[in-house]
Amino acid sequence: MNRRKGNGKESDGKGAEDDTQRKGSTNSKAQEKGKAKHAKKGGAKRRWAIVMAIIAVTWGLYHRRQQVRVAVEPILDPLISNMPEFNFTEFAGRHGITLPDVFQSEEAPRPGRELAQKGWKPKHPIIIVPGFVTSGLELWAGKPCAARYFRQRIWGSLSMTQSFMGDKACWLEHMALDNNTGLDPEGVRLRASEGLLGVDYFFPGYAVWAKLIEAAADMGYETNNLIGETYDWRLSVPNMETRDKYFTRLKWRIELTMKTEGEKVLVASHSWGDNVFRNFMVWIGEDDPDWIENHIAAYVNIAGPVLGVSKSMTSLLSGETRDTAELGLIGAFLSDNLVPRNERVKLFRTWGSAMGMLPVGGPDIWGNTTWAPDDTPEMTKQNVSFGPLITETLIPEQADEDEDKPNEEHKSFAESVHTWVSNIFDRGNKTEIEKIVKKHDVDSAVRILLRNGGSSFEEKVIKWGAVHADERSCKASKGSPEEYYYNPLKCPLPKAPSMQFFCLYGIGLPTERSYYYLNLESDKAMRKSEEESETHQQYEVRWKMDKDASGERHGGEISYGVRTSDGDGTVPLISTGVMCQKHWREKQLNPSGLRVVSREYPHEPVAAYKDLRGGPRSADHVDILGHMDVLSDILTIASGHGDQLEDKIISDVKRIADNIKLDVGCD
Repeated sequence: MNRRKGNGKESDGKGAEDDTQRKGSTNSKAQEKGKAKHAKKGGAKRRWAIVMAIIAVTWGLYHRRQQVRVAVEPILDPLISNMPEFNFTEFAGRHGITLPDVFQSEEAPRPGRELAQKGWKPKHPIIIVPGFVTSGLELWAGKPCAARYFRQRIWGSLSMTQSFMGDKACWLEHMALDNNTGLDPEGVRLRASEGLLGVDYFFPGYAVWAKLIEAAADMGYETNNLIGETYDWRLSVPNMETRDKYFTRLKWRIELTMKTEGEKVLVASHSWGDNVFRNFMVWIGEDDPDWIENHIAAYVNIAGPVLGVSKSMTSLLSGETRDTAELGLIGAFLSDNLVPRNERVKLFRTWGSAMGMLPVGGPDIWGNTTWAPDDTPEMTKQNVSFGPLITETLIPEQADEDEDKPNEEHKSFAESVHTWVSNIFDRGNKTEIEKIVKKHDVDSAVRILLRNGGSSFEEKVIKWGAVHADERSCKASKGSPEEYYYNPLKCPLPKAPSMQFFCLYGIGLPTERSYYYLNLESDKAMRKSEEESETHQQYEVRWKMDKDASGERHGGEISYGVRTSDGDGTVPLISTGVMCQKHWREKQLNPSGLRVVSREYPHEPVAAYKDLRGGPRSADHVDILGHMDVLSDILTIASGHGDQLEDKIISDVKRIADNIKLDVGCD
C-alpha cells in the first residue's frame, strides 16, 4: 500500500493493472472465506433444495403414488438421517400446504367418509371424556406475576411455553394444587378449557381428539351430538365433584343430550378418563341403579389405565418420568435442565390424579419379587421377572469414598457410584450384593412411597386412590360420597344389560413396567447428588432412578434403569387388557351380563419423515386417537352397528389373564 502511494503516477498504468489484480485476488479470497463461512449453511440449503425438488416431482406424479414411494424413499432416507428435525406433516400444517399422500400416510384415510358412503349415519350422540394432561387449563385467577395470562392456557398451548420461560417459579406455583386439600391454592384458579376446543389439539399441530372429530363430522356429526366434557385433570376423582360438580354436570349433559337427540349416548374416554367415567358410573348407580341402562348405549374405553401405571410410582417417588406419551409430555417439558427433581416431586404430589394412577391389585396382579403373570418364557429362562416393581441399590457412606482420592477427583458423583456398584457385581459375592440390592414388590414399593411422602401424603393416597398395600375394598374411603374412589377389582360394572362395553388399546410398544433405583442413604451421598442436579434440601428426594442399569447386568429388556413390557408406550398390557379380557366378563364384576368386547391395535408406524407421530396406524398411547381402525370402530358403534364388532386379540393377554388368580367382587 505504501509503495503504491509513493508512485502515484503508476496508478493509471501498470499500477492500475496491479490494483485490479489485487482486487481480483482480494475478491477471490473473500469468496473463499464466504464459501468456508457458509459451508454448513450451504449443505443445509442443498438438502432443503433436494427435498423441495422431490416434493415438486412427487406432486407432478401424484397419480402414480405407489411407484413414486418406491423411488423416493431410498433418496429421502439418507437425507432425513441428517435432518431429523424436519417433519413434512408439521411443515404442511404450519404453512397451510396440502402435501400429497406420499408424505403423510399410505392412504390418507377418511374412515368417517367411507362409512357415510355405506349409508351409515349418526345414531348415538358422542360424549368425549378426555385423559390426563391432554386438555387445556386456563388461568382465571392468579398471582400478580401471571396477571397477563388471564383466560389464557398455561397448560396445553404455545402460551404455556411463554409463561413457563418467562417466570418458571410463577408457572410452577400456578400449576400446583394445595398440598393439603388438593384443591385451588389461595388466590389461584385454573379451569379446564371447555368443549371440543379443549380436547382437539394439545397445541397447534399436536392433535389429540381432532381426528375423531373430523371423522365424526365426515359421517354427519356436529356440535349438537358431538360434545367434549373437559375437566381439570390434576384433581383427584373425589375433588372433581367437590370443587367443580363434574359428575353432576356430566349427568345433566347426558340427560339433556339424550332428550334433544332422542337416543341414548355413546361415551368415549381416553386414558385417565376411563378411571373418571367408571367412577362416575358407580357414583350414579348408588343413587339410581337404572340410570346407566336408561341413558348409556355404549361405553368405549380407549387405552384406559384400568389397573394403574408403573410410571405414576416414579413420578411421585423421585419426580422422574421417561419420554413416553402422557406423563412423558410432562417429563419432556419439566426436564432436569429446567426444573430440579425435588421441584417436580413437590408438584406431582399435589395432583390427586397421579395418586389415582398408582398400580392397583397388589402382588396378585403385579407379581412378587420372583414372579409376575406377564413374565415371558424367555424371562423365566433368564431368571428375571417384572414382579419386583423396584429393585433398590442402597448407596451408603462408603460408596463415595473413592471420589475423595486424588486420582478420582475428575469423577462425578454418579460415575463414582456406578464404579462402586459395578465393582461389587464384578466380584460376584452373593452376600455382598444382597447387602446393597433389595427387591420390592408393588406393596413394598407403595410403602416406600408413603414413607417418603409423609403422613399427609399417605392420607391423600388412601382417600384418592384405589391402591392399598394391605387391603382392597370397593370404596377406598368410608367418609362422605365426595371422598369415594372406587376400586375396579371390587366394584362391579353397572346394572345395564343392554349397554355395550368396548376396550380399545394399542400393543407392540416397549412400555415401562419396573424400575432400578439408587437409594441415597447417606447424607454425603444425598448432598453430592443435590449439588450435581441443582436440587435443594428443602424438599428432600433420596431416591434416584439408576439410569446406568442395563440388561447386561440384570438380564432381559432393560435400559436406563427401566424394564419394559408390551403395551402402548405408557400403559402396560396387564393394565389395559386383563380386566376386559377376563374379570369384567365374569359374574362377580358383571352381574347383569353386559357385553364386553376387547380390540387390540398393533403399532404399525410409517417412516418418521412422513409423520413423526407414526401416521394413521400408530398405536401409541395418545396417537391411537388418530388410528384409522380405532376411528372406524368408534363410528361403527356410534352409528348403531356395534354388534358387528367382535374381540380382536393379537397379544399374549389371554395367557396373562389366566395366570392371575384373584378373589374379585365387592366386599
